[in-house]
Amino acid sequence: MYWLLLLLPVLLFLALRSWLPEAIVRPRRRLGNLDPSDLGFRFEGGLMRTTEGIDLSYFYVPATVPARGNLVILHGKDSAKEVYLEYLPQLAPFGYNVLLFDARAHGRSGGQFTSFGFHEWQDVVQAVRKLRYLGGDLPTGVFGHSMGGAVALRALASSDEIDFGVVESAFTHLGQIINLYARRLTGLPLPRQLTDTVLDHSERLARYVHREVHPLEDARAVQQPTLIIHGEQDQRIDVDNGRQLYAALGSQVKELYIIPGAGHDNITEIGDDGYWWRLRAFLATVTHSLHP
Repeated sequence: MYWLLLLLPVLLFLALRSWLPEAIVRPRRRLGNLDPSDLGFRFEGGLMRTTEGIDLSYFYVPATVPARGNLVILHGKDSAKEVYLEYLPQLAPFGYNVLLFDARAHGRSGGQFTSFGFHEWQDVVQAVRKLRYLGGDLPTGVFGHSMGGAVALRALASSDEIDFGVVESAFTHLGQIINLYARRLTGLPLPRQLTDTVLDHSERLARYVHREVHPLEDARAVQQPTLIIHGEQDQRIDVDNGRQLYAALGSQVKELYIIPGAGHDNITEIGDDGYWWRLRAFLATVTHSLHP
């Protein structure tokens, strides 16, 4: 028993400095076996290279009717582009060219670590340029779910090459949401200082500054038309995050869509036809205003 008491501080030290920081920034790889052709869509697959030399795996799916706009879709942490193939039947036949890609360190893309948008926003700009090259110089926006929503907000705030955004189930601040996750997983009232210390150690791995991953601040700098979507019963990222992001947006054109009964990952299922109608109504309005 005495040796165990001596070992506990060592294990705690290793957990705080190594295991936990790596668990936060090293995503789990999710590899899908489907591609757009399985849903009957013509597509182009390939790799696009970031400014840092990381290859990102993508699918480009052209609209099946005359195109009215372009949309880049960004997945959440531990997810992959294949998860969002369900969006294709709701977008391509309605005039939207779609580009889905695996974020760095996810799916079939290169890289080892995520930075929750600190670096990834630049990858989004590369994707926007790629989509404009493939789909034409049409109004081009980004759709992001969860972590992808945080990345979308950073990209919208940082680049005028993006015309509009859809932000779904996103958090307001990385440090806050990591603390809430840790409390929920352990059942303990862990102090924010402790989880911030773990994030401090994660910075050397992912080469980022976690305190600058602050979507609420990014929202204040966003000027483009933006739709905020959130599930009312989201147990991972509380719906108040969505309300705060909407209130903070600097956009003159902005919408808030709270889906009753929806959680974090079942929004399309619970929202059903109403969800798709609301999404396409927003896209139609903003693309028409930008390209009548």
